[in-house]
Amino acid sequence: MTEERKEHNLFQEIKRLLDSEGLVTARLVESVTRTAQMASTTVPEIQDLFSQWLSLIGGEVARMASSAPDMDIASTARMIGIEESSLLSLLLMLHREGKLSIESVRIGKGKGGNSEICSCLMETEEDA
Repeated sequence: MTEERKEHNLFQEIKRLLDSEGLVTARLVESVTRTAQMASTTVPEIQDLFSQWLSLIGGEVARMASSAPDMDIASTARMIGIEESSLLSLLLMLHREGKLSIESVRIGKGKGGNSEICSCLMETEEDA
């Protein structure tokens, strides 16, 4: 490999690194802004509403689990209208509260990407 080609490759790697850092920075700024906005609305009334929502959804999940203990996470989450990770969090909350017991977990093949990371951070070299 020629010296010029090595320099070009190094330049491309540094460019990708800087682009990646820019995307991460943008996502962090967005996250901090959103957190600040949410914190400003965290008044007792909003906290009560969220607790009521958690109680309602948690109760529904507990009822579904008692009637069909082998729960399909994806279809149950779709049925309730929440994300799969939210359903898993609710199940864990109910487990910690002693309202149900998680007795087994079946692991399947992943979808190939982190569904909770902004797609803007998943930009590939071909997209750039």
